[in-house]
Amino acid sequence: MHSKRVRIYYGLSMTGSFLLSALDAADVAIVVCDGARNIVVSNRAARDLFGNNLPGTHPLFRSLEGGGEITADFQIVDKTGARSSVLINARALFDENGNKTGAVATCAPLAGAIKARVDDASEAKKRLELLLESTGEGLFGVDLEGRCTFVNGSAAAMLGYRRQDLQGQRLHEMIHHTDANGQPYPASKCPVHFTLREARFCRIDDEFLFRADGSRFPVEYASYPILDEGTLRGAVVTFSDTTGRKKIEAALRESETKYRTLFENVAEGVYQTSPSGELLRANRALIEMLGYESENELRAQDVNHLYVNPEERQRLTQQLEREGRLVEVRLELKRKDGQSIQVIENARAVRDDRQRVLYYEGTLSLVR
Repeated sequence: MHSKRVRIYYGLSMTGSFLLSALDAADVAIVVCDGARNIVVSNRAARDLFGNNLPGTHPLFRSLEGGGEITADFQIVDKTGARSSVLINARALFDENGNKTGAVATCAPLAGAIKARVDDASEAKKRLELLLESTGEGLFGVDLEGRCTFVNGSAAAMLGYRRQDLQGQRLHEMIHHTDANGQPYPASKCPVHFTLREARFCRIDDEFLFRADGSRFPVEYASYPILDEGTLRGAVVTFSDTTGRKKIEAALRESETKYRTLFENVAEGVYQTSPSGELLRANRALIEMLGYESENELRAQDVNHLYVNPEERQRLTQQLEREGRLVEVRLELKRKDGQSIQVIENARAVRDDRQRVLYYEGTLSLVR
């Protein structure tokens, strides 16, 4: 009986031609059956949607049999044979004495669009979740009370927790409770809570987070407000472990210290100059060789004026441009007091990736 297909006809005597015309003009699909499962009304939108026959599984007949209201997805096949799903609302009809007289089903075009949007939103959510899980950065969200609302795999792994251990917890007390000096870190002073109070972005690059085992690691993190139509709902935080970067920075500082020590203590004069003639750096030996008091005083001079013969620098820079270096070149320079000195120069041109000269650097040794 449930698989029986029922032929639709029109109860003109029941509804009247005017009422049927009005129903046919509606965008909402409307189908009415009597207590014997005969279709007595089917407007144009319903015929376009369901055709001229309704299967026994249609929500209209299911609501008639159950005597209640049903909202359900229903598969339809269009003229091209393509299948799609629509959302139908159907309910049984009763007379004033409570006797069941039939059923009515409606399906608005908007219902299908809403379902499509729900499906699209679900797919977008899946894509977003995949994106959040694909990033190497830690990411978590908190509500206005600082409780964790979501956390990605990278964040949980770096912190040494399972996700379920973090969900719903006040994260500041778990992972951000102590400052860089080992002192208690009140939540009221935490930049994340500043975002929760002021709805403003903040970025920090010199703090620590704590793992589940109590160990800490340096991080840089950013906190962004979550706004819903202008209303603050919480914050999302991204962070990364900067342990590796800190080690590189420390190594660079050590290397720079060693270079500076060598630069300042070598017996030869060492310099860097720009192609335009600006002295960029000079060590103590060169400053004393030329009779100046400080690097700043020497740097205030035009390099060309330090040559007894200024045209000589132009010739040497052209040679540097062509050959890339100077080896054991003898030249004559002027000290601050006007005295000339003979020096031996070794130099090279330093270039960028496009082979453009950035600066010249070299050494000068006095000819005794």
